[in-house]
Amino acid sequence: METPLLRYRLTDPIGVTTKVYALVIIAGSVWLFMSHPVAGILMLLFGIFPLVQYKCLEIDLYSGTYCMGINILGHTVGTREPYPGTKCIFLKKNRTIASHSRRSWRPIASTSFDSFLWLEDGTKILLSCDGTKDAAIQRIQPLAEELKTEILDLTAPLSQA
Repeated sequence: METPLLRYRLTDPIGVTTKVYALVIIAGSVWLFMSHPVAGILMLLFGIFPLVQYKCLEIDLYSGTYCMGINILGHTVGTREPYPGTKCIFLKKNRTIASHSRRSWRPIASTSFDSFLWLEDGTKILLSCDGTKDAAIQRIQPLAEELKTEILDLTAPLSQA
């Protein structure tokens, strides 16, 4: 039996700095609640929000829809679109060249590996941007297995300029 609802996390878990900021906001809201209860509750909600939300892609195979949105405590908020089916998942190499940095006048090149879900209607959904090819493949492999689709590797070496 197929899984009726596929949920794929599009963002990384929050970092330590964001967790610390959220905890400081929560602590401040408790202190503020003593004198201003409404403001304290609002501030508490803003402090909890980064801890319980993430961007996700949700595919409902039973109803034939998909949703790109924010998942908050297991419920995805976003617009539902008809799910036409999947052509493939492909991996693409992006190279960005900055003209210079503060420390050097030499051009700086950075490379990222972007993975996309390509739907039958031509829609391309960005799944991840990773620094290494192995990390990108490991991240998209579970979704490819659940959707029973292939992963196309379009990361041919770029010309050296």
